[in-house]
Amino acid sequence: MKKYGIGLILSLVVLLLLLIVNAQVFHNVMPLNAPIIFLTLHVMVYRYLIPEQRYGAYVFFVLMVGASIIFSLPEFTHQQAQDQILATYGPELKLTIQENLPLDRNEVWHLFAPSWGYAFLGTVPSIEEHTSLLFIPDTGRIIEIAP
Repeated sequence: MKKYGIGLILSLVVLLLLLIVNAQVFHNVMPLNAPIIFLTLHVMVYRYLIPEQRYGAYVFFVLMVGASIIFSLPEFTHQQAQDQILATYGPELKLTIQENLPLDRNEVWHLFAPSWGYAFLGTVPSIEEHTSLLFIPDTGRIIEIAP
């Protein structure tokens, strides 16, 4: 266990940071499959490459981990989704944040595409009109799912 300790700690710190960013900024829609796989492999890669002083290979692997994280970031944050909805529907719309909704990805599966969308309940108080909206975080598309 001692030989794997530093690699494990580094992987856990990065994973914890990813989970915090995902929860706070992206409202848990960030696809973390690839980064988690790479962070798990990092423990072994660190264990075998650093003692052998193969720093070039280790740096390449760390760049791969970073690339998997960057590609996993959704195009729009939760706040940007709210701002875009208000820009589209007008400032009189009052938004209530709902739980994320799963996206139908039957057409094409993509490792770095979010499987969840931001869901909002929009209300126009002056006419008491309600609408449910789904914001796709990787395309910025807004879908009215229920009037």
